[in-house]
Amino acid sequence: ELVSKFPHEKEGILKFYGTCWKIFNSLNSLELKSLEEPLYLFGQFFKKPLECLTLAYYLPQNAGDIARKFIKDQQLLSFIDAECFIVSTVNALKTPMINASMVLCDRHFGGINYPVGGVGGIAVSLANGLVEKGSAIQYKANVTNVILENGKA
Repeated sequence: ELVSKFPHEKEGILKFYGTCWKIFNSLNSLELKSLEEPLYLFGQFFKKPLECLTLAYYLPQNAGDIARKFIKDQQLLSFIDAECFIVSTVNALKTPMINASMVLCDRHFGGINYPVGGVGGIAVSLANGLVEKGSAIQYKANVTNVILENGKA
C-alpha cells in the first residue's frame, strides 16, 4: 500500500521493510525468554548464531536512522515517525529498530493479538482468576517473607 502512495520510494520502502523483516525473523526464530539472563542468551547464540549477530548489529540502532538511509520523502518519513510513536510514544529517531521491526512486521505475521483492555488486562485477568480460586490479594503491600507449608508457598 505504501508503494502505491509513494511509487517514487518503492526501492527505499522495500529496503526498509526488508530490514524490518530480517530483524523480525531473527527474533521469531529464537526461543525468547529473558534477554537479561546471560547464560540463556549464550545458549541461544550457539543454537542460532547468525540470528543473534543480526540482533546484536541492530540493537544500538534506531528506526529513524535506518528509514532515512533508504527513504527521502518527508511525508513518508513522517508516516514512519507516526507508526513508531503509536507503539513507543517517541518518534522513529528514538525508537529502537528491534522494537519497531517487531511491531511493524507483527501485524502482517498472523495479525495483531493484543488482549482486551491492553497489556494491563493480563494482570487484571490473572488477579481476578486468583481471587476466584480463593486467593486474597493485598495491593501495595511489601512482601517480607514467604511462608512454606509442605513445600508450597
